[in-house]
Amino acid sequence: MLISAALCACGKKQAENTQTSPSAESVAASAAASMVVSKPLVHAAKLETADSFIANLQAKMKSYDETVLRKWIDEFNVQQLKSHGVAKAGEDLPPLPAGVTQIEFEDLGEQVLLQLREVLTAHSDDIDGGTDQFRSVFFNKSDMALLTDIPTKSQSMPDTSLRIAIGSQQSCMGDSAGEGYAIFDLKQKGKTYLKEKFQDQVQGFEVKPVKTGTIQLLTRSETDFKGKEKDVQQCEIGSWVDVLETTYTISCDSRLGKCASQKKQKTYPACSAVGACD
Repeated sequence: MLISAALCACGKKQAENTQTSPSAESVAASAAASMVVSKPLVHAAKLETADSFIANLQAKMKSYDETVLRKWIDEFNVQQLKSHGVAKAGEDLPPLPAGVTQIEFEDLGEQVLLQLREVLTAHSDDIDGGTDQFRSVFFNKSDMALLTDIPTKSQSMPDTSLRIAIGSQQSCMGDSAGEGYAIFDLKQKGKTYLKEKFQDQVQGFEVKPVKTGTIQLLTRSETDFKGKEKDVQQCEIGSWVDVLETTYTISCDSRLGKCASQKKQKTYPACSAVGACD
């Protein structure tokens, strides 16, 4: 089933839809069980940025140490929250203001991923118009060398070191696919094997594993219904639209460093999956 992730009806800030394998450990760095919202600190210490955190990590950590990494991420996240008026971090954060960056990490086996999320426009408890920007930074665990730094989220391709980069931003309407996708190889320091721009305005997407080195990317876009008025059907939610559904079957051979993509499209009328933030 195609997930219309970019445009669905939803309420308060929704959790990130990050895929992990059963063996991967995704750790959300947080400090305490409760939180208190207060005014921003007037005389705060110099705020560490995402770039300075990454630079310090490379300078100070010469091999992967989960305990130390967890501690540093906790400290960074708490500093970011306090500097923007949230006195204590916790699992249930309030709607975050613009400028806050939070970091999570995921153990990928031979590599480690830092998943960054920066609040571009503020969130609210009412109609949540907040938008977050994603950034994924990958390191080699043996020496903590930086492999690649991309402005999207990513998902793994089955049984390979390859990943698909897709999903640039998130709002209460879900993840935005962005302008296109790319396939890159962590064992080749993030070398890109395939890059493709979308020809339509993608409003929802889903990545499905198929077999070793093969995935399917399903995208959905909607336009105004162009058929006859008598064919328009009443929708409980949304309006009657033309849907363009595209299936990309992407197969890669990491030994040869090559990927190929096959694309199939179909158009059909349906009720819109486009909603609004409540």
